[in-house]
Amino acid sequence: MSTTFKSAAESYARAKGLSRGTRNEYASTIRKWERWGGAGPIEQLRRKDVREFLDWVHEQAVSDEGTNPGRTANKAREHLRAVLSWAWEQELIEAPPRFPGPRDQRDVAGRHYLTKAEINALYFATHAMSRPRGWDAPLPIGRYWRSALVLFFNYGVDTGTVWESTPSHEPMLWRHVSWERPSPDREVKERSPWGWLFYRRVKTGKAFHRPMNRVVHAHLRDIMPADPRPDSRVFLGGGARPNSRFQSLCSLAGIKPRLDIETGREESWELKDLRKTCATYHDENVPESSVEILGHSIGGITYRHYAHRAPLAFRAIKSLPQPTAFHALVKGSGSECPCCRRRYADAG
Repeated sequence: MSTTFKSAAESYARAKGLSRGTRNEYASTIRKWERWGGAGPIEQLRRKDVREFLDWVHEQAVSDEGTNPGRTANKAREHLRAVLSWAWEQELIEAPPRFPGPRDQRDVAGRHYLTKAEINALYFATHAMSRPRGWDAPLPIGRYWRSALVLFFNYGVDTGTVWESTPSHEPMLWRHVSWERPSPDREVKERSPWGWLFYRRVKTGKAFHRPMNRVVHAHLRDIMPADPRPDSRVFLGGGARPNSRFQSLCSLAGIKPRLDIETGREESWELKDLRKTCATYHDENVPESSVEILGHSIGGITYRHYAHRAPLAFRAIKSLPQPTAFHALVKGSGSECPCCRRRYADAG
């Protein structure tokens, strides 16, 4: 039984639980595919067909006076490749065709990741965070934010995983933290001397059991109550608007707003940029690892055959070089700087 690209793409979107915005982007690619004339079954697709379709998308973008036709063609290429890779996994096709390389494009987003120097500045600026009105937690708010920064950097978690921004989010609870060496997931054979974390992605609901490294372990121990209740939240201090609080932290750290290359306007940093920061440094450390760390859909055939995914994530998290500030708690007492022994402003 033959399968059209439209039916395969719609099945892919349902299986992956894509967000509404992403589904709309795939629907746009489906319309382009049908306008081009790609009504045949995907089982008969060849490299020549893919190349002709992507050339047509680029030409249409140029004729429509698009500002970035290379990016438009590359987006269609990304969608087509994801659907065909998924169809191969589902054994709908014997093998996906070889894809032509991506076209040159102008990066319009600018730099959407924070440098390690900026992360260090953010980390130490948490000591100067003011006490929020009505704050009754036993620890200063900065201690929770330092631990949150460590999690964002190592795992690229969603904001809703750390702080329950809306009722639909599932925040990390103390019963999601395991200090044992074996993984709570029986399918994971690796053993972690520092313990394990469990959390779900906000968009897809996909569950993860991730190993802790020494830095993550130390920071979670630092905010753990003497007798943590299993259903209590791990992280406090996000407030009703975590992004607003993060932007105030950026001001304290002296971090300049990012610059949009296309418009030339300054934009405030957001917590989702820490997710992009995580992806940047994981790929720099272990190529292709960010796909598994962040829980993205598999983007290509190469990654599908890249060893096993769980060991890949395990190795990436264990070996990720940390910003120097993250070692302050490991090497110091948490109340004074480990290098100059200067007492922090929020030290108890």
